[in-house]
Amino acid sequence: MVPRKRPQPPPFSSFGWSLTGALLIVLSLPPLGVYPLAWVALVPLIARWATRPPTVDYLRELYALLLTTACCVGFWLLFNPDASTAAMGGMSLFLVPLPLVVAFALAGVVRERLGLVPGLVALVLNIVAAEFLSLTFSVTLPWLLLGHTQAGALEFIQMADIGGVLLLSLWALLLNVTVFVALPRGVQPGERYVERGAAMAVFTALVALPVVYGSIRTAQADLPAGYTSVGIVQPGVSSQQWDGQSATVKVDHLADLSDTLLGRDTSIPDSVAAPVAARHQDLALLIWPQMSLPYMGTDQGEAQLYRRLQRWTSLRGVALLAGAQTASPDVDRRRGIPDAGDLANSAVLIRPGKPLVQYDQMRRVPFADAEAAEGTSRVLFDAGGTKLATAVGFESLFGNHIRKFTRSGADLIVVLSRNDLWGRSSGIYQHLQFTRLRAVESRRAVVLSTVGGISAMIYPNGEIEHVAGWMDQEVHAIQVPTFRGQTFYVRHGDWVGQLSLVLALVLVIGGVGVSVFFPELTTAKREAKRLFPA
Repeated sequence: MVPRKRPQPPPFSSFGWSLTGALLIVLSLPPLGVYPLAWVALVPLIARWATRPPTVDYLRELYALLLTTACCVGFWLLFNPDASTAAMGGMSLFLVPLPLVVAFALAGVVRERLGLVPGLVALVLNIVAAEFLSLTFSVTLPWLLLGHTQAGALEFIQMADIGGVLLLSLWALLLNVTVFVALPRGVQPGERYVERGAAMAVFTALVALPVVYGSIRTAQADLPAGYTSVGIVQPGVSSQQWDGQSATVKVDHLADLSDTLLGRDTSIPDSVAAPVAARHQDLALLIWPQMSLPYMGTDQGEAQLYRRLQRWTSLRGVALLAGAQTASPDVDRRRGIPDAGDLANSAVLIRPGKPLVQYDQMRRVPFADAEAAEGTSRVLFDAGGTKLATAVGFESLFGNHIRKFTRSGADLIVVLSRNDLWGRSSGIYQHLQFTRLRAVESRRAVVLSTVGGISAMIYPNGEIEHVAGWMDQEVHAIQVPTFRGQTFYVRHGDWVGQLSLVLALVLVIGGVGVSVFFPELTTAKREAKRLFPA
């Protein structure tokens, strides 16, 4: 009797190829941004997943691979000048792979019980659901979302106004799965031609559809409701020097740079300058970056600073939006300077003749900002009739958070940042590229203001206009288009993640239930073992 040939495992299923796939994800993310690599980077990981049972040894191996990706992408977290913050940032990298490991493990359980095809469906749903949960909980660092690999691909990211970054992740996952299905893995070389051909046809259609949608969406771009003249002030000071300056020196430096932009003669003291003579630029808003206004330590010092800035804006006839460190009103000031946990990273709007308006950061950087106070409500700023949504630093990664501002009526989005804290690393370029997705999701212009990183304006289609480069001291006036209307994503949020989470739970629970209560229906499990022997 002629022995039956054992089927060959799928190509690229070795550990070496899996490591290659993990590194391809690194290359597809900014700053390198070779985004087409993400269309195939997961194929080796999927192929190895298809041949391995979800054992502890396999999950340990998968964790090591994904940790390699996390460390290669986020190693810049170790560059923070504060040793404890750098250490906590490095520790957070060990948490990044965990949601994906769980996603692969649960999908492996479905594959073992129901077969390969249900397992692949579960894998796609589980990964999107894991990313959705990482965007939902405040203890995660959603830096390695698969959709982020496409941030530099303007022709493909236009569909983010339908489903946000998670739709991009789902799309990239489907591309990887179709490539995996197209791989030869039968006993005979000529087997599965029809299936493989259909898979490649689906791959081609998946690549073409976003391009077609992007072309149509760009051609039908809405006309702006108006323009707002905005002045961006980037002091271009190193993080050590910036944090070492006294409050008076820091504010005086920013005020002098602003007066240069306004065309005001700085030799004339405010006490004798006429308000109308101070304004040579028709600016509606000045923007100072995150942490421009430090906490003054006492109620009297804080009140004095803001009275001074109120008079300063009145003389110049311009509103000022500035990053600040503030203490909430319910903090007991009698015991001296508040603890770090009582201080919040905030944005304050100071307007001539009007009360100060304040927004406190609601999404903190895990571990690094663990001690900072957390805001509880979103605040829209009004600058000359323009409604402003403000994100402080890390918040610009959360599309669902930002889109709620837009749904409430924001005309444009301002991001105040201190990404220069981590030096001239890949982090500042990643932050800029990821932030551009917020512009596409909401179809709003985004202004990014930093101390010494990269300040820029991002148009609603994702195009970036650089205002100031690394450590440039720059003052620049730009005409920012303002838009109205709401995209599908603004109205419905992360519906892709919510739907994926529900379907993933149904599939995992259903797969386990069927194998327990109806074992005769799990013949696909034996077929999977025949096609993919361990």
